[in-house]
Amino acid sequence: WWPIVTPITTITFCAALQYYNWVNYRQPFGATLTILALGTGKWIAVFTSWMWWSNYPPHFVMPATLLPSALVLDTAPSPPPNWTITAVIGAWMFAILFYPSNWPIFAYSHTPLVVDGALLS
Repeated sequence: WWPIVTPITTITFCAALQYYNWVNYRQPFGATLTILALGTGKWIAVFTSWMWWSNYPPHFVMPATLLPSALVLDTAPSPPPNWTITAVIGAWMFAILFYPSNWPIFAYSHTPLVVDGALLS
């Protein structure tokens, strides 16, 4: 469920701040600010909840990488000719880029491993 639920839940915050920043200030970086704030909060939660409290390694509970998706969402037709087209194109690109942008984070877990003489891939 991770590649499906995360983009759907995070794009709501991004779209709200993107709309507010564009209508009031004409600044197209609302999604990037939102993702940086959510990422900062997530890292604080990872270190305080997992590492300090339960002594669990933080590299097993890394947050998803949403910054490339947020940058693309911010650069989707910036001066929007039509809000509907901007929303559809931006949301589609946000969701499509989410999964491939997380591949480098989890590349180490895709290496083959030998356990008790059996090759696990």
